[in-house]
Amino acid sequence: MIVKPPSFTQLIPDRVANAMWDFSWLYQHHEGGAFADWDKCLDEAIERGFGAVRIDAFPLIIGKLAKPGDEVTFAADPHANWGIRDRERKHRVGQELVTFVRKAKEHGLYVILSSWGQGCLEWPDLLAQYAPDPLLLAQAWDKVLQLLGENDLLSHILYVDLDQEFPYFSPYQPELNRLGEGKATTENAMDAAGRRDAGPELLWNRAQSAFVRSVMETSIKFLQERHPGLRFTFSLTSYIAEVRALRPEFFDVLELHFWIHGPQFDNRSGFYRDIVKDRTNKDGRIYQERIAATLRSTGYTLEKKLRNQLAFGKSFADELGVPLTTTEAWGPWWHMDGPGFEWDWLKEWCAHGHGTLAREYGLWSSTPWNYAHPYWDNWSDIEWYRTVNRAFLG
Repeated sequence: MIVKPPSFTQLIPDRVANAMWDFSWLYQHHEGGAFADWDKCLDEAIERGFGAVRIDAFPLIIGKLAKPGDEVTFAADPHANWGIRDRERKHRVGQELVTFVRKAKEHGLYVILSSWGQGCLEWPDLLAQYAPDPLLLAQAWDKVLQLLGENDLLSHILYVDLDQEFPYFSPYQPELNRLGEGKATTENAMDAAGRRDAGPELLWNRAQSAFVRSVMETSIKFLQERHPGLRFTFSLTSYIAEVRALRPEFFDVLELHFWIHGPQFDNRSGFYRDIVKDRTNKDGRIYQERIAATLRSTGYTLEKKLRNQLAFGKSFADELGVPLTTTEAWGPWWHMDGPGFEWDWLKEWCAHGHGTLAREYGLWSSTPWNYAHPYWDNWSDIEWYRTVNRAFLG
C-alpha cells in the first residue's frame, strides 16, 4: 500500500516557470507599447510554457494614493533597458494593477509581486518618505494586498517580494550606508545588481546587521499577521551570506538571483568597465569577442561557480525550510538587441541554468533569464522558450 503525504505538505503548484516583467507591464501599457494588449501578452506567456509572471506592484505609490483610480505621472525614459517610456505618461496604478492581476488569474497564471522602489513626478522623493520606519513599507504593501483581496485576486499571488534585490532599490539603503560609515555600496542600483561580494568576512557590521534584521522582521511579521494565506520574502542578489547570518526564519520563500558575474567574467568581458548599459546605439562586437574568449578560457570555472551559488542557496533554503526560487538569473544581468550583440551563447548558457541546474538543485520557481519580455527580439523564438521551460518543469 502506498501512503501519500498529506496535501498540505505539497507545494502548489509543484514547480513553476516564471517571466520577470518588472514595471514594463505598466509602463508599456499604452497604444503601440509592447504591453498594450495584456490578454495577448499573457496568452503568449502561456504559449511559451510560463506559469507565472513577476511584476512591480508599485506599493510605494499605491501606499500614497487616496483612491485606486487616482492618476500619477511617469517621466520619459526612452533608452531604458527595461520598461522603456517613450514619453511622459499618466497611469492609474492601483486600478491597472487590479485589472492586470484579474486577467492573469483568468488566464491561469500566477503573479509574483515585487517592488523596484519606482517613483513618479507627483512624489519625486518617494524612497525618502518610506525610509524612517520599516512599518511604512509593510503598510503600503498591506494596502496593495487589501486592494487585491477586495477583488478576490489573492489566490493567484504566488508570493510577495517586499523589496527587489535588497538593499539596492530600497528606501533603507541610505541608513545602511550611514551605519556602515560608507562601507555599504553606494553604487547605482542597476550597476550593483549581480555583483558577487567576495571575502572571508561578512560585509555588514553589527549595527548594519541589526538594522537589516529589524527592517525585514518588522515588515514581514506585520504582513504575515494580516495575510496568513500569503508568502513573503526579500529577494537578494548580493549580501546573501550576510542575510543568512541573520537567521531570517520568518522568510516564507528564498528568492536569490544567480549570475555569471565574478572576477573571471567581469575582468575579461569589461562588463563593469567598458559598457554603457542602456538602449542607445552601440556596437557590441568587442564585448562579444571578449565573452567568447572568456567562455573558452574559463567556462568550466564559471559553471562551477554557478553551481556553488546554487548549492549555497539550496543549503540556505533548506536551513529555513522554505522553497528556493529565482526570477532573474544565469547570464550577465544586462545584454542588448543590437549590432554585434549575439544571443546564441546566452541561450545555451541560460538553457543550462534554467533547464538543468535549476531542476537539479530543486528550485521551486525558475526563469530562463531576465529578458523574457515581448519587446526583446528573443520573444519571437517560441520553441526555445517551450524547450527550456519544459526541461525545467519536467
